[in-house]
Amino acid sequence: MNPIKELTNQFLVNSRFTILAMGVVLSLIDFGMLYWAAAKDGVLHIDRGVGLLQNYGLFSTVLGNALFPYLAKTYYDAVGSIKKSIALTDPSHLEAPLSELSNMVKMEGKYKFLLYLLIVVGAIYWASNVGFHVIGNPEIRWGHEVFDSFDHKYTFLASRAHNIYTWLIMLPLLGHVMIYTSIQFRKIMGVAIKQRLLHYDLLNPDQKGGFLFVENAHLVFNAVVAIVYIQTTMFIETFNLVHTNYVIAYIVATILLIGVNRIFLGHIYSAIKVLRLESLNTIKENVIFKNDGLGFEILKYYYGRKINGFSVLNFAVKAGAIALSGAPKLWSILSKAFTGA
Repeated sequence: MNPIKELTNQFLVNSRFTILAMGVVLSLIDFGMLYWAAAKDGVLHIDRGVGLLQNYGLFSTVLGNALFPYLAKTYYDAVGSIKKSIALTDPSHLEAPLSELSNMVKMEGKYKFLLYLLIVVGAIYWASNVGFHVIGNPEIRWGHEVFDSFDHKYTFLASRAHNIYTWLIMLPLLGHVMIYTSIQFRKIMGVAIKQRLLHYDLLNPDQKGGFLFVENAHLVFNAVVAIVYIQTTMFIETFNLVHTNYVIAYIVATILLIGVNRIFLGHIYSAIKVLRLESLNTIKENVIFKNDGLGFEILKYYYGRKINGFSVLNFAVKAGAIALSGAPKLWSILSKAFTGA
């Protein structure tokens, strides 16, 4: 069995909470190895340098590794939940594009190349990072001593293993699922709209006309972008001289995610807006031309509703990412207080 395909198969088979538990456990093991190695090498803190507990970027990466698989699975599930939406009149017409989405994630046929490409890119960055630590001078490159330099053999090995897990497994899997799911999400919605399978239910309790699955997907997408943003800013905050290649990789990932969001989710929201206007116009015409009292009450209820909580939550995720970028300063104080350094 191809281990990479087995990974994607397990991703589909297991529940979101199983994937979250596995992600958290693996991240705890990862950080435990780093902490043990740093304690053995005596580099938990480094005066005028970056010890393990002073590396804010690494902490954000460990957090991301714990959450990314769960978020990717949640995004995939949110898209697939269209078949359960009241807004969809006939789910049978979407079986083919939904099945294709499953094949994409499972790397069937032509869909295997994206993940392999992302793994190759991650391997190039990993090899480059190893070269800087082995051949170059980390103090010159980073602007100060770092906890995982070649002089600290245990933390050097533990950090390289951490980077393999991050750059060759977690980030490629995240990109593979998010990109393919976004591509197919647009196709699924396109099929449903073209065949007139969707309608906007003005009285739906989700206050989204039956399109809460789109809002769920958007919320998860914003959460992923927020975490990537936090990782970028924390790595910049950690070092005197920024490791350009590393930061560029995260910036490109952020731009890619935002681009996918605009291209695919933006199109979907535009389509939903059209459906909502069609429903409103239909009821409005009934009220005007047929004196429909019920239609008037529906319009009054619809326009009198409060702002949907998910809209507020989507904004809070973005604002939270900006606020958390200042966390390194607070973490520096807390880590020293708890360790007595």
